[in-house]
Amino acid sequence: MTTNIKIRQLELLLNDFELLAKTALLQLQITNKLLQDNTIDSLYEEAESNEIIMDRLEIKIREEAVFTIFQFNPKAADLRKIITYQDITTNLERVGDMLLNVIHFLKDTALEDKGFDTIKKKIDKMVYSVGNMLRKAIFSFSNEDNTIAYEVIEEDDIVDELFHQISLYLQEEFSERNLSKSEIRNMIQINAISHNLERIGDSATNIAEATIYLTEGKDIRHGNKE
Repeated sequence: MTTNIKIRQLELLLNDFELLAKTALLQLQITNKLLQDNTIDSLYEEAESNEIIMDRLEIKIREEAVFTIFQFNPKAADLRKIITYQDITTNLERVGDMLLNVIHFLKDTALEDKGFDTIKKKIDKMVYSVGNMLRKAIFSFSNEDNTIAYEVIEEDDIVDELFHQISLYLQEEFSERNLSKSEIRNMIQINAISHNLERIGDSATNIAEATIYLTEGKDIRHGNKE
């Protein structure tokens, strides 16, 4: 009887995690849409609602994980999986926060302004790369696929390079120009957008590292490859 209850409790954790992951990916879709057209008010309302859902799910999963540990005293693989759920849930909630930041910054950014065409293309690439990392990181955990997890870690270099390119472009293109208030605001917003996207890439990497911990029992964070 206890075993059946434990199985149901683990299934409950999985279901809540899947809903959290689905909502994070939905926020990513909204970000993509607003990057093409940031005048759709309904998308901002949807994003705010999704953020509330993600916050509540993060709290619920954390409480369920603690309950499962104290109630059933899980051993070995089950315990490692529960710990991984907590770690990944925290990172997904952070992803949600950072995506909402990007969405807020997009609302006040005029990416169509003259001189920002190049930046717009780089932001598009960055969103695509971050989205690819996040989807693969979630897939790697859900399927306990450490091969995909290692791919995610390697792809973080692409996001970091795009972040560097955007920062460098802003410095070189606008540092010696007399800028209008609108251009200055755009620069600040774009820098903030790229910074949050870079951090989302870091969180996707953290999820991939947690998957490797789950599948191999090996902690490779902080450059520890042993």
